[in-house]
Amino acid sequence: MENFDDNYLNNQGLTELAGKFEQMVKQGSSQYYEVDDLEDLLEHYMIHHRFDLAFKVIETAKEQYPYNKQMTIKEAELLSLSDKPTEALVLLDEVETLEFFNPEYHLVRANVLSQIGKYQNAIHALQNALEYSTEELDTIYLNIAVEHQNLEQYHQAIEFLEKALEINSNNEDAIYEMAYCFELIKDYEAGIQMFKRLIDAQPYNAHAWYNLGTFHQSSFDYEKALIAFDYALVIDEDFSAAFFNKANILVRLERYEEAIELYHKALAFEMLDSLIYFYIGDCYDHLENHKQALVFFEKALKKDRNMAEAWIGASSSLDMLNRQLEALEYAKQAIKIDGENGEYWHYQAGLQAKYKLHDEAFVSYEKAIGFGFTKEELWEDYVELCLQVKLNEIALENINRGLALHPDNLLLQVYKSVYLYRNRDEENGFELLVSVLLKEPSLIEEFILFYPKGIELEEIQYLIESKK
Repeated sequence: MENFDDNYLNNQGLTELAGKFEQMVKQGSSQYYEVDDLEDLLEHYMIHHRFDLAFKVIETAKEQYPYNKQMTIKEAELLSLSDKPTEALVLLDEVETLEFFNPEYHLVRANVLSQIGKYQNAIHALQNALEYSTEELDTIYLNIAVEHQNLEQYHQAIEFLEKALEINSNNEDAIYEMAYCFELIKDYEAGIQMFKRLIDAQPYNAHAWYNLGTFHQSSFDYEKALIAFDYALVIDEDFSAAFFNKANILVRLERYEEAIELYHKALAFEMLDSLIYFYIGDCYDHLENHKQALVFFEKALKKDRNMAEAWIGASSSLDMLNRQLEALEYAKQAIKIDGENGEYWHYQAGLQAKYKLHDEAFVSYEKAIGFGFTKEELWEDYVELCLQVKLNEIALENINRGLALHPDNLLLQVYKSVYLYRNRDEENGFELLVSVLLKEPSLIEEFILFYPKGIELEEIQYLIESKK
């Protein structure tokens, strides 16, 4: 309770001090300040990005304490924050001789050098700060690690992050930077071992457990990831990211009801709410509860009207509920938002084909291809539409386009066999069909679907009997 009172009084005192200072500035008057009060004011205005008042504090300090070099260092920091790094370096050069043994001098210099992309020089400045500092060494090691990251020297960054965590195993920033480095170099096993060591030293470190879980997740070891996230939540029941990631794993494991429950818990923290609503809708979609899926896709859209994937999700639900006009309209809305997404064009083409809007479907398929969506399922769907409407030559053209990209696609080969039979080239059609059925006998059904007369042919009857 005493700490609370002290903080309250300190905040209240700073508020009163700032009020008096701002009144002085407004009136254009002058007033004497203790140097500590000026430092507090300067820190306050810099934290809140009120740089105009921060410069007024510097101006007052120069008038009242012209020989205070600590204020010069602070002025350099302020210039850096105001995107004036060159001017900041000039000031720092002026006080280098007198302030060389001051760790704060080197910390500010490092920040400025990093700002202008001189990362190696920034590392050198931080090493000087490390030499002359006795406090917050873990933070200095962390900053050195970040500069190595800027140089894409991730293994060196990891070494300094380990030093930071040896000093302070609860340094959350160092934990997350460590995870970031291991993620960038894709060394998940090394990340797992690192966080296990950290947990051995600090078993109740929720952030270490959480990151251990993320690396098990990246390694597709979902059961171990779930255990790690559970420990993080036991230690910190408000760890929203652990709820979210655990739910994502449960989706991968097709445990959709459990995932929905965890997504709802994550929603309580009011973070990523539009995305979480979308994920809940997706879970209901997998459960084939299309009414509930639509409810949550709509909730996502209320939070973010530009969430194209939510428009697509809602469109799919509407389609399953036989609300065709709305399904098409929602698909078009997604394309308005992300018009170069070939997958969305493919989805719209599928709807149009289903609703017998064949001309529109052909346009959408070509749009999808034009935007680089050339997966096997697109060519299969496109050719299927061509065969349905008996555009045999266009079907052959698209069969060949698809096989050029996916030469081992058996369904496209079956469709080519259908084309050959339709064009009375039974010999080549039969040869191709036999080669496909040796690999996938069930595809005879697809052949008969598009060439029903085949059931009357002796050689086809033989094939059907031989595959039973």
